[in-house]
Amino acid sequence: MSTNDPVARRLQIARRAARAYQANDAVAAVLVAGSVARGLADDASDIELDVYWSRPPSEQERQAAVEGAGWQRVYAEEDDHEWADGLMVDGVKIDVSGFVTTTIDDYVDRATRGDTEAELQVRITALLDGATVHGEPVIDAWRSRCQPYPEALARAMVEHGLDLRPQEQLEMLAARDDVVLLHRDLVDGVQGVLDALFGANRVYAPHPFHKWLEWEVRLLAEQPDDLAARIRSLLVAEPSLAAATLGALVHDTFDLAARLVPAANLEALRTAYGLRRVSAS
Repeated sequence: MSTNDPVARRLQIARRAARAYQANDAVAAVLVAGSVARGLADDASDIELDVYWSRPPSEQERQAAVEGAGWQRVYAEEDDHEWADGLMVDGVKIDVSGFVTTTIDDYVDRATRGDTEAELQVRITALLDGATVHGEPVIDAWRSRCQPYPEALARAMVEHGLDLRPQEQLEMLAARDDVVLLHRDLVDGVQGVLDALFGANRVYAPHPFHKWLEWEVRLLAEQPDDLAARIRSLLVAEPSLAAATLGALVHDTFDLAARLVPAANLEALRTAYGLRRVSAS
């Protein structure tokens, strides 16, 4: 495949970078993740490389891997769960995310018990969609633990996603032409709908803010009619139409979720969404 193809070019670069990490015996697995692994990358896309360590890496080991690839870091960060290194390679940025394997074990356990924290599903979808470069048995074992999609998470995602601000608030903001606050609530509402639909479809959500909308929508076998078009339209519609469009989409999602996840407690959430505190004069 021609290296003019942005996906193929980035895969080649990622594999070159991965070899430097594989040289360390403490590296249990390496995975190309994100838009490159999913075939979505364009000329503006970064490369996401996930490195799974059997123990915490030292600063010297992280630096040695970068130097072993023949490049220099443009940033280096760490927190309690992740070591992040940024590399600039042939004009493309590589974001290297390092984790110890026990962290991923914990993330998988929490998600399968119904924890809706977005980062857990981001990491799981990286495993499920990623291109394994090293440590296939380790990656395959995690993948097996993520399937089938847990019913506890389906219920939790539906209930979490549909815990929305009341429709009355959207209408109030639209009537006042308070467009900044309205669009904040519109975006929150869209994200809640998408979270609920991923849960109802028993598909792990790949991004906390639902990047690559058209691709995400194609992952959902069950969805309200014209989902992507309705989302796009409400984000550019005049205020009252935008509020009404989101309201109709939310109600359709409640109906779909009630059918697909009957164990979810949705009636109280539906009532709260439609609550009217102010009577029309």
